[in-house]
Amino acid sequence: MTTPATLPGPVWMKKRWSLRNNPFPITGIARLGGSDLRENGLLYEPDVNAEQLQESINKFVLGAAYSGLKFGYLWSTGTAPGDSDARGFGKSVLMQHLTGLLNKDFGRTAYLSTGLDEEDAAEIPICGLLTSFDTAQIRSLGAALFTAVEYATDFRIGDEPTLAQRLRLELIARAESDDPRALLKVVADVHRSLRGRTLGPPDDKLIVALCDEDPNIAAEYLDRIKPASRTRNGAVYLATFLLFAAAAGMKHVLLCCDQLEDLASTTMARAKRDLETERFRDVIVETLPMADMLSVVVTMHPRAALTIGTAWELADLPSFDTTAANQRSTVTLPGLRNVAEAGKLLTRYLDAAVKPGSARTPGDLYPLTKAAVSELFGRSNRKPRDVLRKAHVVLEAAAAENLDGIDVADVRRFLDTLSSAVSDDPGAGFPAGPVALDWSRG
Repeated sequence: MTTPATLPGPVWMKKRWSLRNNPFPITGIARLGGSDLRENGLLYEPDVNAEQLQESINKFVLGAAYSGLKFGYLWSTGTAPGDSDARGFGKSVLMQHLTGLLNKDFGRTAYLSTGLDEEDAAEIPICGLLTSFDTAQIRSLGAALFTAVEYATDFRIGDEPTLAQRLRLELIARAESDDPRALLKVVADVHRSLRGRTLGPPDDKLIVALCDEDPNIAAEYLDRIKPASRTRNGAVYLATFLLFAAAAGMKHVLLCCDQLEDLASTTMARAKRDLETERFRDVIVETLPMADMLSVVVTMHPRAALTIGTAWELADLPSFDTTAANQRSTVTLPGLRNVAEAGKLLTRYLDAAVKPGSARTPGDLYPLTKAAVSELFGRSNRKPRDVLRKAHVVLEAAAAENLDGIDVADVRRFLDTLSSAVSDDPGAGFPAGPVALDWSRG
């Protein structure tokens, strides 16, 4: 068989560049819980926002543990005055990194990073939950809280245990027994100790499932819950999980809630939006065990703030304005500051795509030159999402032409030719992400 003069792009990536696939995400929109490492945020380099990750620990984690913080706000405000789209700065993936960091050792590493000593770091164990609104299925607080519980039972990276599994081991240590009956008694004692307003009795079946030695039992139980019940009783499922976490020794739980803008969407009737916003106060601030244990961090950007601002104020929730008075409860993600940060962002995706046995050196930007990365950075409005998407487009085009490497002129040519596919509009030329979070595939 005659070898074709030009190889198909995917073949060229493998043969010439020693890459298994195009390393970069086609959307640049983190689909948390998905199985594609390029799209689920797990490859996003946390050092790109290292200062803001530490700032989030200092403000949100220490605030929850020591200052009674109930709401924290993770902002992106754009890269220039009047920026109409302040998305794509990495808020979702920072939340994912923060919850993962807390859950590895129940806050110890996070506490030590702030300057606390070992004794203080062990004083107030804390774990993290992650959830998100979307415009299709998760459009109520109840549904979002249910998804947070699913995160605890389903989400894992590789062979690492889920948060629920980690908590069960802590519960066994406290009960000095792995007998489910002994574990259930500890959780029941925590429930009986509540003295304030609650949402009613916990879901006993969920407690039994969480205490079971088979880690799949709780996940399978939640899978069987119908959508209507998830919306109606989501807060009860979360309250039940918090009792389990408290029995395992957790003093606080940080709930990171992504895409608040979907709750604030103008497609949602104003009356429903107002009601769901009020439930933040009724459920999280005024009922136990949430009021004692839960602190919430939500994402925010100018469009969402404009839409939900009145409802948030009427619900008497803490202000999310990025003013000096609110600096202890707000963290703002900046754009990429320089080419070095853009290179650091791209490198981890490239390293993850290298074929086994390749002679490539970790950290190598090939097939991109440093000048090409500089051009990508200059044409991205400094948004990480835009850098990643444009890198995807450039590599696709270069591979299709069987280029040995990609330099400045190539980047300019491809982006000029394919400008409609790499628009700053997050929906232009890209497929929509999934409408539900599947934590089990993390």
